[in-house]
Amino acid sequence: MLSTECPKVAGCNFCYSPEPWRIICSTQNFNIQMALGPLAEGHALIISKAHFSCCAELPPALTGEFEYLISMLKAAQTSLYGESLMFEHGRSGSCVPPGHGDDHCYHAHLHLAPLTVDLAGSISGEFPTATFDGWAKIRERYMDSGRPYLLAASGGGITYAETPDKIRSRYLRRIAAAALGEPELEDWVAFPNYRIIRASLEKMTLELKQVMEEAEQNATADSAESGALL
Repeated sequence: MLSTECPKVAGCNFCYSPEPWRIICSTQNFNIQMALGPLAEGHALIISKAHFSCCAELPPALTGEFEYLISMLKAAQTSLYGESLMFEHGRSGSCVPPGHGDDHCYHAHLHLAPLTVDLAGSISGEFPTATFDGWAKIRERYMDSGRPYLLAASGGGITYAETPDKIRSRYLRRIAAAALGEPELEDWVAFPNYRIIRASLEKMTLELKQVMEEAEQNATADSAESGALL
């Protein structure tokens, strides 16, 4: 498996996590960790270990590992909470507080949260959108344009919209928090919600492990069955 080692940067909270206990799964190139300021119990992030500016910048060699983790995390959330919504601020809208020298972190991070909010519809209502069925097409679009973007899962696809260079900070978080009737949750700095994080930490860790083990067992069984038919 390809490894994308890169020098760690002092002061980067993803290179040097101040709360490593929030990490519930680690693979060669990614961490899955419980989100700070969760919009719902079970809200988690898939984060690149190396510095990539957004998920659409991940190299093709990491796509398989990335999509596998998305499917595993989605399955775990759906099993526990009945829902799983994927979204990303692809370098559009500040994701860290002002005064850090840059408005963005440099680790691609994808949100998955047990929510029923129609973020894709909200994106479509404000920006021209395209719908893609996977990350290969999203990466191709981003490599062509280099534009900041927003994306959210929609039905069986992913709604994607290029945005201006500057849009409101935490754009999709604001929409989701407002739809939940808790607008204060937009601000993960002011409302980290450690109580919610701790309420789901063990459950998510165990469920994700079980989902991954079942997927591995099924893959092994399918491989053995295919071999027997040859």
